[in-house]
Amino acid sequence: MEQNSTAPKYFRLKEYLKEQMKRGVITPGGQLPSENMLADQFKISRHTVRQALSELENEGLIYREQGRGTFCTYPTEAKGRTIAVVTTFISEYIFPEVIRGIEEVLSAAGCLLLLASTGNAKSKEASCLENLLQHKIDGLIIEPTQSARENVNLAYFRELEQRNIPYLMLHAFYPELDPAYIIMDDEKGGYLTTEHLIQLGHRNIAGIFKVDDQQGNKRRVGFGKALKESGIDVKSELIGAYETEELYSYPYQFTRHLLGQKPRPAAMVCYNDQVALMVLEALRVEGIKVPEEFSLISFDDSSLAVASEVKLSSIKHPKTAMGRQAARLILDMIGNRVHKPRLIYPPELIIRASCSRI
Repeated sequence: MEQNSTAPKYFRLKEYLKEQMKRGVITPGGQLPSENMLADQFKISRHTVRQALSELENEGLIYREQGRGTFCTYPTEAKGRTIAVVTTFISEYIFPEVIRGIEEVLSAAGCLLLLASTGNAKSKEASCLENLLQHKIDGLIIEPTQSARENVNLAYFRELEQRNIPYLMLHAFYPELDPAYIIMDDEKGGYLTTEHLIQLGHRNIAGIFKVDDQQGNKRRVGFGKALKESGIDVKSELIGAYETEELYSYPYQFTRHLLGQKPRPAAMVCYNDQVALMVLEALRVEGIKVPEEFSLISFDDSSLAVASEVKLSSIKHPKTAMGRQAARLILDMIGNRVHKPRLIYPPELIIRASCSRI
């Protein structure tokens, strides 16, 4: 920022930030320094900083997200674009927060959002894609349906590619498509959860994983890897496997079955927090206390992780942040600023009170 100019300080800061945007130092969707940082850097008051930012916001060059900060807007090419978002579910579990993050960024960029869900059914995924291809969409964010199963809807994605409609996959991806994606490192997450139980002294550890989505299979691989590296046998009878439609029955039944084994396991890695609560209910029925007699650990760090009297240790899911990042990347793909971005979030274990040392 020029120090000798006679222009007001807020104006000089505004012009400096505009020049940074023009030169690509501050990129579309990129976060600006905080008000405090700008005030310290340029030796001006926060009031002056706010005045400069307000003018930039009025000019449509930046937007603010409450609790997160100030971001550079996308070029006018994004305004009026139609972005479709297809997830397996919309109103359940972590999905509302992911969608909220997507909507925040797309709304700020002046885009129209089309939202659909598949219920994790291949036939419904086909219907969604067929319907979207009959409308004019500029980009697609999609969570693959039953991602561990054969991709019977491959032709719809090939059609998107032929029409030069960029698409980005969430949580999992179809490897035969070589697509852009944002996923969690689920194998590493499975390893970390199991390693934590081993470090607490557990050796007879059970696991329950979803099998029709890639996430479950990768978490199971990480689970087995941690056991083997510690010299613990992977016992097939201690591993439960369920499909989407079995969510509300299998975890409870499998847990009741496990508790009848001799010796019974005293710890379990659960596919997610939903499953962990069903396991917790089965343990309650049998009068087994968590964590005093049984340790539970899971994935996603959702609101369910702290919804019961037992606060679950759980692998953190970025949720809203992932949604925001997905929206920014699809806009970058539409604007030809990136081709096939790929992002893998590293797992972070949030430790609470559901596991104990033995």
